[in-house]
Amino acid sequence: MPKKSALVLSLFVSLVAIAMTRPCPAQTASEEAQNKAVARAFFEEVLSPGKLEKYSESHAGDFVAHGSERDYTLAEDMAAAREERMAMPNLRFAINHMVAEGDLVVVHWTVSGTNTQPGMGLPATGKAIKVSGMTLFRFTAGKISEEWNAWNMLAVLKQAGLYAAKP
Repeated sequence: MPKKSALVLSLFVSLVAIAMTRPCPAQTASEEAQNKAVARAFFEEVLSPGKLEKYSESHAGDFVAHGSERDYTLAEDMAAAREERMAMPNLRFAINHMVAEGDLVVVHWTVSGTNTQPGMGLPATGKAIKVSGMTLFRFTAGKISEEWNAWNMLAVLKQAGLYAAKP
């Protein structure tokens, strides 16, 4: 093979190798923005006003909520949201921060409400509760397909007056 052809081939192979090792964004910036809009609407237009009948509009049919003990289906996640709303009828979410990367959206939120009814395994205490947490959503075709949550249940129990630290 002539030297010039070998050099061109070597350059081509090098460029292909570089291209193959560079990360390709799974989604465009506009898809990330769209996913953030869906996540925001879920908190602000579904959870906060208690319009839980609209819950499945933002979620894929095969949605999975990953819990610490097990995974939950869409129906189970919706039932948990109804239970939270029952325990705290004035439940409100505020979005503090949102970050999107590829098919993932992280929402840092603060929820507040008054525990006026039994629900979530708690008796009615009449106490105001405010706690922050984070939710990580994975999107597929513009819908929430997976979810992971992190929040402080101990803070909820303390604020509800259901947990007192021992002296």
